[in-house]
Amino acid sequence: MITYLVDTSALWHLFRTPGALRPWEGHIAAGVFHLCEPTRAEFLCSATSPSHRDELAEELDALCLLSPVPKNAWRWVDAAQYKLTQRGRHRAAEAIDLLVCATAVHHGHTVRPSRGQ
Repeated sequence: MITYLVDTSALWHLFRTPGALRPWEGHIAAGVFHLCEPTRAEFLCSATSPSHRDELAEELDALCLLSPVPKNAWRWVDAAQYKLTQRGRHRAAEAIDLLVCATAVHHGHTVRPSRGQ
């Protein structure tokens, strides 16, 4: 079964777009959506109050399982950024994007963005 590591753009799409979660309901119940701590922190930063943060955290917990960032993630990020630099593409991905990718690779997930990437 394919599992997905969702990034912040995917979360916003799923929570803000009417009907976006409906096609994924069976997959959500099967536990295919995961997120890592940086994505969780970035998403929860949008809370407007402590109670809103609690509400968002509950929604995240219902939607996604946690996939922890691996210990060697920063080495992976450095290597990926180096390879991107060799191709002149080092500004194509921010550090958090690379950290999400490192986590996805470690856990065998497919990254699920929602920015047309």
